[in-house]
Amino acid sequence: GVVLGLFWGCSGILRAFFHKLFRILNNRSDAVSAQGFTKVGNAINSRLVNASQKIKIASASARTDCDEHHDILSQIALRVHQTILPNFPHHALTTALNKRELINFTSTPEGVALPHAIRDEIEPNASGIVLFTLLRPILWCSHQVQIVVGLFGSTAQPWVHVRSLARIARVCSQDNMRQQLIACADDVALLNLFDKECNNDV
Repeated sequence: GVVLGLFWGCSGILRAFFHKLFRILNNRSDAVSAQGFTKVGNAINSRLVNASQKIKIASASARTDCDEHHDILSQIALRVHQTILPNFPHHALTTALNKRELINFTSTPEGVALPHAIRDEIEPNASGIVLFTLLRPILWCSHQVQIVVGLFGSTAQPWVHVRSLARIARVCSQDNMRQQLIACADDVALLNLFDKECNNDV
């Protein structure tokens, strides 16, 4: 709501894009959510994604053994605490993610989840993501998910958070890319592949 409002005065095309992207990410409408990333991701161009902004990928974990989405939220919070936000307690990060999921689940039909939080306490230069692929799919709301991207952003620069979501949506809209991410056998390969797709091929 807050982030979307900042873009309300923009052009009709940009406004429509972000409105649709947020409805999908927030899972507010079954009809729109059923489209997942595919249609929206294919419509994103380089100008909207903004090539000058690089996504900080703080950590990647391949083939994580996890049974349900609450477990992976806790692991995301721990990894973010270790790599991005050491002054932000692990339990507070977990709570922030859970609160966001209680509003609306962030999973998509393509098997990707984007749990995220945007907070006043996060400094703009501390914004970043952590990436997990799962050993086996888990049920996340009504979708089977095997790729999880956790994002944390600052309310001081909400557009950075939105652009990161847009960039990840475009990458994850590609079926071949999702399969490559899932196939990565180790953390380094996973991080390098995602970094290349997010930051070098805009």
